[in-house]
Amino acid sequence: MRPGLSRGARIELGFLVETWMKPRLEGLVKHPLYSTWAMVYHMETVSRALLAPYLEPHEEAVGGAVLAKHLAPAGMRSRVRVTATLVRVRGSRVWTRLEAFCKNRKIGEGSHLQIVMPRERFARLLREARAGARHGHG
Repeated sequence: MRPGLSRGARIELGFLVETWMKPRLEGLVKHPLYSTWAMVYHMETVSRALLAPYLEPHEEAVGGAVLAKHLAPAGMRSRVRVTATLVRVRGSRVWTRLEAFCKNRKIGEGSHLQIVMPRERFARLLREARAGARHGHG
């Protein structure tokens, strides 16, 4: 990783809640609200946006864990702001604290772990995953 990524570094991105972000759950639920999975998607997106400028050209990062609490609803066409704040870097592991807001109300919070690795290792993991899928594993 490039130098300069330090504890407390923060980024915020905004998103408009759109129809595709509703909970679907294989057709079982169709509330006209911002789904938990869409919030997690945005949390991971913002966490990666914080890390991306510090990745070397030969590095890639993958999500290793996400913890999210969905605290309050947001309706269709609402504007949601999601922040990621760097909590810790230990070796190849990068942890961020996450918060989601709609207007001035916190609607979600959580944490995300990313693991930085050489692109060669990532490419090998992709090949192994594809081979496993072709052979009915995983």
